[in-house]
Order: sequence, then structure tokens, then C-alpha cells
Amino acid sequence: MLRPEDARLITEAITPLAAPLHEALEEGRQNAHDHYDRHDMKDRRFLKGRTDLTRDHALAYLLKQDLVGWKPSRRGGGRIHLSRNAMSIRLLHRSPFGDAVPPPGKNRARINYYRNPAPDLIGVEASHLLAVWDVDTKGEIVIRVVRPTKTFRAGAISTSDYDLLLPRSAEDLSKLEFLSSDEEIDLGFLFEDDEEQEEGEKGSA
Repeated sequence: MLRPEDARLITEAITPLAAPLHEALEEGRQNAHDHYDRHDMKDRRFLKGRTDLTRDHALAYLLKQDLVGWKPSRRGGGRIHLSRNAMSIRLLHRSPFGDAVPPPGKNRARINYYRNPAPDLIGVEASHLLAVWDVDTKGEIVIRVVRPTKTFRAGAISTSDYDLLLPRSAEDLSKLEFLSSDEEIDLGFLFEDDEEQEEGEKGSA
């Protein structure tokens, strides 16, 4: 179980990303919608393209920012990866069904990424985090940061010892208090095909 001091360390590490991640995705989403709407590409067949273009613009935005040691890069499948020392974050789009964290699928590297070791083994400084973004009913970007503790398949309940709805500012993030719990956290409905549908590829941007 994650200790309060471990959670504080993670929270302090991701604090510089609070505003930039929201701003990057907001700008990226607006640019993607402007492009597809301008070309009258409004059919559902183009939803994946909107998500992909959102990520392209978001990465371009992040590369121009001072992220206090965090380095953004591109990884397989077009996902955005951020790293600082031994800690890393994968920015994923939620599944189109419910509030879901995409499963790792069958790829061995992704499976290993989801298997965070116990905090007392190597410390949370080497945590593998997931930042799952979505758009709420008001049309605003929301980002959920989780630290998975094991891999999981479609339809299963995953466990996470850190689950945080990322505020839009570093100031708001600094006011949060961590409450430890050893109960399972339901990360939502998952795809039946966890390999092909990873990252909500058919979801909207």
C-alpha cells in the first residue's frame, strides 16, 4: 500500500505538469477540431483521426514548454510519453465506454510498465504512471493520473495505489491531501479486445 509520504512525492513530481498538460490538450483538441470541421470531415469514421491530431498538437505544445525536468517524447501508437529521472508518465485517451483506463494488451513492454513494484522495493521515484484524459460534459479537458499495481485484462477490476484527478493548476494540486486505502479501485469498463482498442482509438478527441 502506498504511504502518504510516497503519494506526496508523486504529487510533488507531477505538479509542474498540471497546467501544461491541460493547456496542451485543450490547444491540440481545438486545432484538431478546426482542421476536421474546416474540411467537413464530421463523420464518426474520422473520430480516431481527431484524437491522433490532438496528440500531435499537444506534443508540439509540450516540446516548447519548460516542464521543470520532464521530457516529452513520442512512443508507439502515437502516445505521448513524459519522463523525469526514473519516473515516467504515459498520456492516454480513455476508452469510449465509461471511465476506463486502457488495459496494456498483450505487448510485453506495456505489461511490464503496468506492473509497478511495491514502494518499499525501489521507491516511488521510479513509478510508471498513466495520465488518462477525457472531455467532460462541459467540453473541458479532464486528466486522471493513476499508478497501476498490476496488469489486467478486459473486463477485470484493476488495482491502483494512486488515483488523482489532476487539477488545472499547480496551486490547486498543492492543496490536496492523500488518504491511503488498501481497497481495490475500479478503473471502469474495459474493451473486449484490449490489444486493438488500446487507448480508446475509436474515441473522440
